[in-house]
Amino acid sequence: MQALDTIVFETPLVRAARFRCGAKDPRFRDSGPANNCAVVFPRTAVWIQYSGSRSFVADPSLATIYNPGQEYTRRAISPDGDRCEWFGVSREIALEIAASIDRRAHDRHERPFNAEYAPIDRRLYVAQRSLFSKLESGAIDPLNAEESIIRIVATVLAQACTEATKASLDNEAHADLVERAKESVARNPFGSQSLNDLASELTVSPFHLCRVFRKRTGRTIHEFKTDLRLRIALEKLEAADISRTAFECGFSSHAHFTSVMRSKFGATPSELRSGLAAGSR
Repeated sequence: MQALDTIVFETPLVRAARFRCGAKDPRFRDSGPANNCAVVFPRTAVWIQYSGSRSFVADPSLATIYNPGQEYTRRAISPDGDRCEWFGVSREIALEIAASIDRRAHDRHERPFNAEYAPIDRRLYVAQRSLFSKLESGAIDPLNAEESIIRIVATVLAQACTEATKASLDNEAHADLVERAKESVARNPFGSQSLNDLASELTVSPFHLCRVFRKRTGRTIHEFKTDLRLRIALEKLEAADISRTAFECGFSSHAHFTSVMRSKFGATPSELRSGLAAGSR
């Protein structure tokens, strides 16, 4: 059976790999415990449940976090299954990263990362995509690659600490509502679902949904949906022209797509595509 992970870069300190598991693969629900101290950047949306924890939606707006031996299961949202890239560090470096954020990390040296996921901003999303492209093609000095991977892992862990503080103020019902809302949006990110339709599906009032979602995530549902569409579009740009990508991702025109991408990512689609292509070369 084909391996799910494809290692693209590896040294004694760090690793980078691509993970692909189709929704119909017999290993989809449970592909075994994690083998690395790693942060994972999803390209598709999928429900993830760590052993002993409640499930959450892993989509391109966040990074998931793993320790060696972490057991977890998944449930499908996207028909493409689970597609992601991940960056791993040695246990020693993982412990140093964790201890720089929380001194108590030394008490859990076997599992230094004390978080399950963290939201990632657009700048980090583009940075990890560009880095992976360079690693895949060998277009980066090994020393630079090691430093870049460590920096990305440390950035995700720092953000996870901030997110944990915020989440501690939420009640479980609110957290569950937000995850179900994210699943619904991620299931059809290019559709025209109304707020009323979404609230009805989740059996809450539109006002309650808006209030809880913004309080929990710091952004509106529309902002989450737009960001999700743009991150999916960034992948599609690598294989299709800009106008086709704009159409497939639900934007009204090439100009509209360019305007939104420039506003959110600080660059036009053609500039972002050129950057990723340069990394591949």
